[in-house]
Amino acid sequence: MLKAIDTGDRIIKGRLELFGCTKRSLTVKAQQDLIRRAPECITDSPLGPLTTEASQSLLGNLRALMAMLFPDYDCTTITPNDFERCEDKHNVVATINHSLAAVVDRLHKGFLAEYWQTVQEVVDLFHCDILSFKPKGGSFEPADKSLTSFHYFFIEQLRGRILFLGCITKSRDAVRGGGDSDSDVALSQDASASGTPQGGSDMGSSLQEGEIAFSESSDASMCD
Repeated sequence: MLKAIDTGDRIIKGRLELFGCTKRSLTVKAQQDLIRRAPECITDSPLGPLTTEASQSLLGNLRALMAMLFPDYDCTTITPNDFERCEDKHNVVATINHSLAAVVDRLHKGFLAEYWQTVQEVVDLFHCDILSFKPKGGSFEPADKSLTSFHYFFIEQLRGRILFLGCITKSRDAVRGGGDSDSDVALSQDASASGTPQGGSDMGSSLQEGEIAFSESSDASMCD
């Protein structure tokens, strides 16, 4: 359902991938490269100070996961500064619903609730850390060539898990013209998709404490 959602003038591609963490200390060469390119990360970064084993291991795991998700791109140069720590989980959920889950729910009723129930089964939403991958413009082609995108990492340290929730939206013409290099996309011929309404609403405004997961207004629509 997430591989290619055809909304008429654009294609939305979602990813939901679970990754098991391992201990991954940075090599001496990797540490030297990091000191050269982002020296401030040694004492302070969105992942924590890189002097600690935990932060080094997290960076190593994130790089490895990105390399699996985007095998056509060099992810060895990713630094902690390419990530942002997300303190407002309600806003993260609203962003994912607005750009991905609620859009799929219009084509497959019940998907929104099933999606968040699946997420909750594999990571504890209320006790995990969330990082957003936000590289500088021009440094990561899948994001640079998309209309919109998000890349979230839900990190549950206790069970050693990272859940990746991502979405890239491209114009239909770009996909047809061969502008989609990071994964295969089969365009949907579902006529109902072309009737997706334009305009939108603030999908995060109705979220209440304890309702982070499984409900959303059925008439919400995707913004341009």
